[in-house]
Amino acid sequence: MKAKKSKIISILLCSVMILALLPTVAFAEGTSVAWIGETGYETLEDAVNHAVSGDTIVLGEGKYTLYGKNADTKGKNLTFVGQGADKTEWGIGATIPDPDKFGTEYNGDYSFDGSGTITFKNMTLQSGTADYLGFIRADNTVVENCVINGKTFYWGYKTASFKNTTFNCPSGDYALWTYSSPEMNFDGCTFNSSGKVINVYTDCIGNFNCDFVINFNNCTVNGNTSEGKKDKAVMNINDSLMGDYNFIINLSGNNVVNGVTPDDLNKEYSKEQKDITCSRWFEFNTKYGNGNSGHTVVSIDSIKVWENGNMVAHEIDTENDCYTDGYKDDAYTITIGDWEKTDDDCYIRVVTKVCDYCGYTSEYEEIGYSVTYTDGVDNTEIFKDQTTIVPAGDVTPAFDGGTPTRDGYTFEGWNPVVDETVTKSITYTAAWKEVVPTNPQTGDNSYLTLWISLLVASVFGIAGTTVYSRRKILR
Repeated sequence: MKAKKSKIISILLCSVMILALLPTVAFAEGTSVAWIGETGYETLEDAVNHAVSGDTIVLGEGKYTLYGKNADTKGKNLTFVGQGADKTEWGIGATIPDPDKFGTEYNGDYSFDGSGTITFKNMTLQSGTADYLGFIRADNTVVENCVINGKTFYWGYKTASFKNTTFNCPSGDYALWTYSSPEMNFDGCTFNSSGKVINVYTDCIGNFNCDFVINFNNCTVNGNTSEGKKDKAVMNINDSLMGDYNFIINLSGNNVVNGVTPDDLNKEYSKEQKDITCSRWFEFNTKYGNGNSGHTVVSIDSIKVWENGNMVAHEIDTENDCYTDGYKDDAYTITIGDWEKTDDDCYIRVVTKVCDYCGYTSEYEEIGYSVTYTDGVDNTEIFKDQTTIVPAGDVTPAFDGGTPTRDGYTFEGWNPVVDETVTKSITYTAAWKEVVPTNPQTGDNSYLTLWISLLVASVFGIAGTTVYSRRKILR
């Protein structure tokens, strides 16, 4: 009886286990991984094929890609929203790029070939380290609140915009190239690099007939290079294939660079002075040719600092601390000439400043004025005249020697009163007041009484002496 009861229990338990498994399998096969509104789809490509232009496709947790999938994206504007960079991942291209296609665009991702605007939000976009990866032939790409791992060459063929996005550069390699996007915008982005960040390079001749604009606003770059090797500047520029067009680079807002060495201080290879930018934000790659061919314009807060292959501003003050490092660090060798008097009662001297980082040399004339302190006494020298030539606007130097002194006089200051700053040539003359002995004043009987007392004392003294003398004679 007990054996039969145990057998029944075993059968029941197995039945429960089987029944428990059946709903799980059925649920897994019918689970939605992507949603358009309230409609769920079992696969990403199914959702894309049902989507119309303008739709937002919400993705669940997991890994997604359209690479090699039969998904219709042509002519569509689509937005893909993940559950967060730590929960949703999108693979760009093949998991392992084909070694036979290295050096060509055929390792790229054609999932959005012919698409309009493709937007990615709240996910991680995963690329590889091979060249020519990225989304090929989409018109516009937008990336917001994402993390991008790996290197990419291709984004929107009209525009590519990145907002609040973190780029993790491959070890010793670039995060991306400006290869296919005539306009790239980086707003509030963070770049974590180990040697390189962005390669500004495009074959414009025959491919694009326009300027390439790159805008940075409120971005942060963190460099972390191995010992003994210095980071390149944030943007490594080669404008030799721009034809009749330019790279237009605009920096605005509060952009910060940490752990990156200014151009030419890493001494990766020697450069001519004209090619040195003195900036950690951009430099020219002249190692393999004429990377600085005069087709780059750089502006900081709308002030041009580089144009026509030359530095056009070295010392600028803007709200954006981007340029130049020599100026920011006050790294100058300064030579100051002698003062020379002019006909206008002032002095001029030449100041030469050479930047220790880039060799940029500037000369300017500095105006100065004479400041003289004199004793104001004729025929006698109380102190030697003190004359100093002081740059205009500087603090007026004090008299060297403390408070002047003169026998029989007290010092009462300078005439005129000493100005705080120097605005003209001027002489300050010491003002003196004679010290006069005090005489008896009318109506004061103190001195009269004293004289009378002395006189009386003298009379009695004489009288006493006379009496004494007479007594002596009588004896």
